[in-house]
Amino acid sequence: MTEAATPSAPRPAARSTGARRIVFMIVGALMITFGVAAAFAPILATFAASIWFGAAMLAAGVSGLALLIVDWRAKGFAWRLLWSVVAIVAGICLLLHPWPGALALTVILGAALMTQGLIALGHALAHRTHKSCPWGRMALGGVLGLVLGGLLIWALPHSGMIAPGVFLAINLISFGLSLFAAAPPRQAS
Repeated sequence: MTEAATPSAPRPAARSTGARRIVFMIVGALMITFGVAAAFAPILATFAASIWFGAAMLAAGVSGLALLIVDWRAKGFAWRLLWSVVAIVAGICLLLHPWPGALALTVILGAALMTQGLIALGHALAHRTHKSCPWGRMALGGVLGLVLGGLLIWALPHSGMIAPGVFLAINLISFGLSLFAAAPPRQAS
């Protein structure tokens, strides 16, 4: 019997690459889906983001406080306590008053978009020598994030309640597309 006639099991590296590709594609599709939903309801997207951020701040503050109770002798106790209290108060304020909190969210969203854009651009430039990496599309997504974040901050306070939702939609869609572009290639059979 020859080796060509015996079927060989896929190598672990090939299965790992296939699994990574599937995860990239699923997360990319989810980001695009969320982006399209936010584009159709930008005010609702702004409101939901404000509520979500408030809940995240409250959770961060409460968990930080719980860690301080367990590790009360740690260095920087006063600073960590201050951060926990500020996060709890900010989270409660955003949850109780999400619309005024949306203005603060607009500034934070603009800064986050610019940061994500810089990171994506740096990642793309770091991988430009890889022949299989579509670094140009990744760089375009990074530049888009930078521009959207800058426009969002520049248009304050007139950007209103719609701009954060629209910009969030555009960013989610571009991030999903960049995940499709960055997915590992299919293995040749």
